[in-house]
Amino acid sequence: MKVVDNFLPNYAFKSLCNIVLGDNFSWFYNEDTAKPGDGIPQLIHNFYNDYGCPAPSFHIIEPHLSFFKMKKVHRIKVNLGTKTLFHRKTGYHVDNVPCSTTAILYLNTNNGWTQFKKRGIVKSVGNRVVIFDSKLEHQGVTQTDEKRRVVINFNYEV
Repeated sequence: MKVVDNFLPNYAFKSLCNIVLGDNFSWFYNEDTAKPGDGIPQLIHNFYNDYGCPAPSFHIIEPHLSFFKMKKVHRIKVNLGTKTLFHRKTGYHVDNVPCSTTAILYLNTNNGWTQFKKRGIVKSVGNRVVIFDSKLEHQGVTQTDEKRRVVINFNYEV
């Protein structure tokens, strides 16, 4: 597992955030966050779906892919969780995508985090990325201090 702060150059990170966190970005309601029935709804946007198809918005994320040294993309999805009264855990899981590497890029700073089974936590800090083996069980934990927690989840081969 590798955690990198200030992952993207400042200009690239600001450009990405201006679009994804802006008023005109399209979001889609998802009833559950990690597992069916977990009861934690979220908004999502697929840049590249599970079936290997880039979305019309793929051009937004494409310039940033070189920073990941990817050989093959399997899925790129943005997740937006709203503020909760107390920290809620989504439940341990592995992303249901056949790939070797997962990365989570945090777009905003808040008091939520990603928790890894037997490996600790990674706090949500804007422009921080955690890169890990896709077989590592992890769970998101909601935030209580900001209106939204936004992360981009990358599933890929290196």
